[in-house]
Amino acid sequence: MNRMTMFLLGAGAIALAACSGGDNADDLAVNATENASVSMADPNNPFGQVEMQMNERMMAAVGANASETWVRKMIEHHRGAVAMSQVLIDGGGDEDFVQMARTTVEKQQREIGELEQLLSGGITGGSGEANPYGPVEQSMHQQMMAATGANPSETWARKMIAHHQGAVDMSEVLIRQGGNPQVVAMARRTADDQRREIAHLEAMLRGEAMPAAEPAAPAAGPTPDAAAKESPRPTPTPAAREPESAPKATPAPRPAPTPELAPGETCAPEHRAAGHC
Repeated sequence: MNRMTMFLLGAGAIALAACSGGDNADDLAVNATENASVSMADPNNPFGQVEMQMNERMMAAVGANASETWVRKMIEHHRGAVAMSQVLIDGGGDEDFVQMARTTVEKQQREIGELEQLLSGGITGGSGEANPYGPVEQSMHQQMMAATGANPSETWARKMIAHHQGAVDMSEVLIRQGGNPQVVAMARRTADDQRREIAHLEAMLRGEAMPAAEPAAPAAGPTPDAAAKESPRPTPTPAAREPESAPKATPAPRPAPTPELAPGETCAPEHRAAGHC
């Protein structure tokens, strides 16, 4: 790192410390310059320049109220994560960490789009200080610059933990102060998401295997392949019905029996009574 770069880094650190109103401005400036110098020269830490640029843009991002300021700072915050992750992707490293960096790029770019959409519609609401984030920004920057590892992958992970913690702290500031309901809701979601990312990165640094994604629940019924393998079931043939018997003919009435005649008679008594014989 040349002398001009060292001078600019030191000047930026002094200005940051002076704005914070602390009594240890000289110590903060020296520490920031030393951290920048070490990070620029350390082959395991190729992220120093990106970190400094992100910090400068975040410090300059201020809106008309705390909600708008949070959105503007989160846009620069997420852009810093994308830039740092791209450094690791381009330089290569442990495959698990590189894959995590790719995931980070995708997620942070998607959230940048959501934040920019919020900003384009205008952000109103809330009261109090428009930029209450100075102390947490400064803490995040110092922790990120101090975070190093045994290789670029580990360094990236440690810096991203500090980076994500900064987003959590800034979101908590807005949640406590209150503001635009839509922005506060997004701050809550951001804090939750960043906490999960921190836990994931810490587990990776411990060498713990990350759980695989749960398989999707199978759809009800047989799968198309299984259905194709099943032989078609024959349609049951209805049982043959017995033919109905023809209706029985009504028997003709039987004629009344003819009364038997007594020996020697030729006409029955009833016929004789009726005058028939």
